[in-house]
Amino acid sequence: MNFLNDRKRVGVMRNLPAFFIIVLLMLPVLFLILRLDFGFNENWIHFKTYLLGDAASNTALLVIGTVLTSGTIGVLLAYGVTVYDFPFRRAIRWSLYLPLTIPPYIAAYVYSGMTSYTGVIQTTLRGWGIILEPGSMSISSIKGAVFIYTITLYPYVYGIVRSFLENHSAGFVETARLHGFKAWRILFKVIFPLVRIPLIGGVTLVIMEVISDYGVVKYFGIRTFSSSIFSLWFGMGDSGVAVKLSFYIMVAIIVFLALEDLLRGGRRYGVSGMQPRRIEPVLLKGFKGKALSMMMISFLLISFIVPVLQMIYWATMSYEKVRLDNLSVIAFDSLFYSLLAAAIIILISITLCHLQRWLNPNFKKAVGKLTQTGYAVPGAIIAIGTIMAFVSIDSTLYPLYKLIDPSTKKLVLSTSTIMLLFAFVIRYMSIGYNTVNSGFSKIGTGFNDTARIMGKTPGRALLQIEIPMMLNSLASGFLLVFIDIMKELPLTLLLRPFNFNTLASRAYEYANDERILESSIPSLLIIVICMVSIAVFVAINRKSRKGDKFDVEN
Repeated sequence: MNFLNDRKRVGVMRNLPAFFIIVLLMLPVLFLILRLDFGFNENWIHFKTYLLGDAASNTALLVIGTVLTSGTIGVLLAYGVTVYDFPFRRAIRWSLYLPLTIPPYIAAYVYSGMTSYTGVIQTTLRGWGIILEPGSMSISSIKGAVFIYTITLYPYVYGIVRSFLENHSAGFVETARLHGFKAWRILFKVIFPLVRIPLIGGVTLVIMEVISDYGVVKYFGIRTFSSSIFSLWFGMGDSGVAVKLSFYIMVAIIVFLALEDLLRGGRRYGVSGMQPRRIEPVLLKGFKGKALSMMMISFLLISFIVPVLQMIYWATMSYEKVRLDNLSVIAFDSLFYSLLAAAIIILISITLCHLQRWLNPNFKKAVGKLTQTGYAVPGAIIAIGTIMAFVSIDSTLYPLYKLIDPSTKKLVLSTSTIMLLFAFVIRYMSIGYNTVNSGFSKIGTGFNDTARIMGKTPGRALLQIEIPMMLNSLASGFLLVFIDIMKELPLTLLLRPFNFNTLASRAYEYANDERILESSIPSLLIIVICMVSIAVFVAINRKSRKGDKFDVEN
């Protein structure tokens, strides 16, 4: 029983590697703070006087608008598929996740092309004799951006709320029905108050995505904090101002997350005092069932089916203009680096979660919070911090480079894909960590302790006993991270080496050059790859009924 007596000593010994991992994850933020200059130069004064107001107001309008629309739609869809049974319900339940496979910037390209003067909508209307004023259907506005964000990001809310309702709302809904509550009254008096905690979790993810986005606002010409960082860095060539703005945004986001956590009060997505059981949906017969089914299918048409069909049509018209051999190389690079980054994230998450089970409770909580930093901070800020960190590392290692190769260049790591890979890991560590940590929390430390009584080392117990028990959780985390990295744009644009592209950056380049038809081909490849990943993710969660970012259950 020696290991039981030594657990405190072992926990202290494990603080060091856990601390080292956290320092690595915080490296971009630390360098951002070290490079911070609170002085006032001409560029900062110009930005603060003429541009900061627009960036702040536009960002706030985008966030508020998207939170209201995606939150409402996500809850209504989750309520519909949970409480009622209707035609095609089983297919619709998982199909409502499909818009998550379309990156917001790709949806922006598609809908902008469809609503333009030469797009399918106005062309069809002119064929019917209806002529609209030029620009009357343009979606290059804040309202248009809110629409794009809503149809691509609502699954974050839908998934979390649906999982909560299916597992924790049965008693409340049945009680309301016994008291004669109609459907609309159950929705407003029971469902909305009940889901406020998971709803906050879902809209927080939406807020982070909107603040981090660069593709949509750049294409629509909307000045936000994210686009301002890009313009300051590349347009004005002033890294100091970009760093200062990044720092202020980062502090604001951290304060927001702290307030969100305080308001949530550490509560979990559960209902104390009640045994969770799955809700039995009420069968809607006749017109009501068909009407609800058609409403959800119509929403799927707008958010997924129509954009994909438009891209397929454009792809058939433009595939001869795209170098498919070059695109195959880009697709391979996208898959390779997304898979590699996802694998690294899961491995680090396993290591960190395994170590922290024996850590001091306060340090354990701090570790959990610090791993969220990368996902909470916009990609542009992570990119700037990563550039500064790697340039400093290259400067430190330059004598070693010269020793190995006298003709070497000074910037080695900071002009390689290693820097991009590192940024991917920092940015999406939170997703992998949360999923893996959920798996560890379900099995506890009992199996590890038992294995150690039988003479196995902690590492061997982890490899031979615990990891096999968590394969579904690990696979879910891996797929979620992989999907997000496949769609990533800001990090790739800022950190990619010369002549290196991913499918996301190539689609952006085509669209930025007003070659919308050609952009459909790499966009479709992203969507197909993400669809396959989501299908596997759904299959895994149907079997195991596990998931962290959101739960997909049968």
